[in-house]
Amino acid sequence: MRKTLIILLMLTVAVVAAMSQPSRVEGLSSTQRLLGYTLTDDIDVHGAAFGQVGTYSVGAALNSEVLKPYVGCRVVGMRIAVAMNLGRQRTFIYDANNNFALLVEQKQRLYDGWNNIFFNGDGYVINGTERLFFGFDYEETQEMVDADQGGLACVGTDTEGAFYLYGDYSQGMGLYSISGAGKLCVQLIIDVSSLPQNDMAFTYMDAGFKYKQPGEDIEIMATFINVGRDSIRNYDLRVMIDETAYDFHRELSLPDGLNGTWTGTVSLDNDIAIGMHTLTIMLTKANGQPLDNTEGKQRTVNFAVYRDTLQRSQVYLEVYTDSESFLSAMLNTTIAAVTSSFNRVSVVNVHRQGTPLAISEAAYLEQLYAYTYPSFTINRSYFPGEAYIAYDMNDYLPVVGTDLTAAIMGDMVVQDLYSPSFAGLQLSGHYDEQTRLLTLDAQGRLLPEAAAIYGDVALTLMLTENDVHSTQMVYNTKLNRAQRNTSYAHNNVLRAYVTPPTGTAIDCSGSSYTAHYETVLDNSWKAENMNVVAVLTKAADEVTDDNVMDMDIINAASLSLEEMNTQGIETAVTTASEAMTYGIDGRRLTRPSSGLNIIRHSDGTVRKVMRR
Repeated sequence: MRKTLIILLMLTVAVVAAMSQPSRVEGLSSTQRLLGYTLTDDIDVHGAAFGQVGTYSVGAALNSEVLKPYVGCRVVGMRIAVAMNLGRQRTFIYDANNNFALLVEQKQRLYDGWNNIFFNGDGYVINGTERLFFGFDYEETQEMVDADQGGLACVGTDTEGAFYLYGDYSQGMGLYSISGAGKLCVQLIIDVSSLPQNDMAFTYMDAGFKYKQPGEDIEIMATFINVGRDSIRNYDLRVMIDETAYDFHRELSLPDGLNGTWTGTVSLDNDIAIGMHTLTIMLTKANGQPLDNTEGKQRTVNFAVYRDTLQRSQVYLEVYTDSESFLSAMLNTTIAAVTSSFNRVSVVNVHRQGTPLAISEAAYLEQLYAYTYPSFTINRSYFPGEAYIAYDMNDYLPVVGTDLTAAIMGDMVVQDLYSPSFAGLQLSGHYDEQTRLLTLDAQGRLLPEAAAIYGDVALTLMLTENDVHSTQMVYNTKLNRAQRNTSYAHNNVLRAYVTPPTGTAIDCSGSSYTAHYETVLDNSWKAENMNVVAVLTKAADEVTDDNVMDMDIINAASLSLEEMNTQGIETAVTTASEAMTYGIDGRRLTRPSSGLNIIRHSDGTVRKVMRR
């Protein structure tokens, strides 16, 4: 998914008072329902504009997870709200999962307010594998730009997927998320006569962080939608922790097509085994009737149970950068501010494939994480509730600025620095200037949790270089535009892997491990600017979308070649000073707890960490 460069394409809005409309929309038959991010006639923003003359294909996108409960239903039309009479415009539905194949197209006059559009043909039958991008062509005239009053209508707050621009804007053909105006007022009209009388489906589940301890309460939140023809008056839900079942019954009033929320808590047994476990939630009944089909009725997540933990050596910050994006240069400034405040951070800049500093061995990282540029991951770990593992910076840097962004990132680094780790990591090495031979040794302590949770653990060694002069787009504040710097000084540039990119498995059968590697530096690299970065992950033959959630970083460490004594004396990177954790009431904690934690280091420094 790509994000619009806000400085390149700025939304302006004219806000009018919201008008509440009944949830049942006039003009629809008893078997027709609305599907989308907006389901009423509300309009909060009346007159949003791009501020540039042109024709824009705008709309919203629904993914296959949302569409699966409606497999077999026919999309018979759309509802679109606009802020003025726009004349005859093209309305459309594309399948974004199929190279944006055009599914439906129809010319239609769009009048001020809400417009019911019914397709002349048979419409489109949902198959559950598509990602539907639906909307209309919006023409912004010079008169609109001059009046600072456009023709777009929006409602509510920004929501991922609810307002997209389709076209080629700086990063290739695709969807660009638009923020600042809320959700675009577009809705699908579907015929649901093929649906069962009572039916529900999950749309989201959150069971908190991956790592949990025996006896811990797991707070679960799930959202669902009524995809049957009748209103839901009550429902039954089951939670499974491995083979143990917990049943819940809830009363409510949920009309067809609307969403509901369930929250519940289950407690882990005190004697639960360390290692991986499975949590599953299932919708079992609606209005007292068993739910027969399984589509959308079940959500599963894996979690890890641990008893003991080690302190992390460093936090691993992986940046997906692009020399063609001036926002990447802004993120580099932010990263420099973060690393100047926290010395326990290893940074690796992975450059977008096809740009001068990219390496082919890192292409798999781009496919797994870099859905937009620039973005970054911290320890490659997933934060519950986020749409992706990586954090997109396009919506923050132009508006928030580098200083505040660095403060936010700093809080995230501290949060992950005190997340549990089950394998220690120390680096030592020797560099021979004459032969350019680099010798590296890694070692560390292993807790029983390492084998129980990950099976085999893999060590990945990377080489990075600072002060690499190459091209980079930067933003010139005096000229108020982006321009190319042909001699930009890049830092933390990923140059090569010493191990395979996904790492080499180490033996977890004992209480410690050692590993030895040798490599010869490329003659074009400046050894005095080089760093070795090491990370531990779960061992896997290949990292794919299916196992990427299991591949978070267990521990990280780094060592500069400049620190290595060229006479052969090895220099080791040791773990940080011991730290003690206190609650807000001043009592020492044996492990971090929910809420505010006070971390006091032996060197006298103190940090405050908010834990979920």
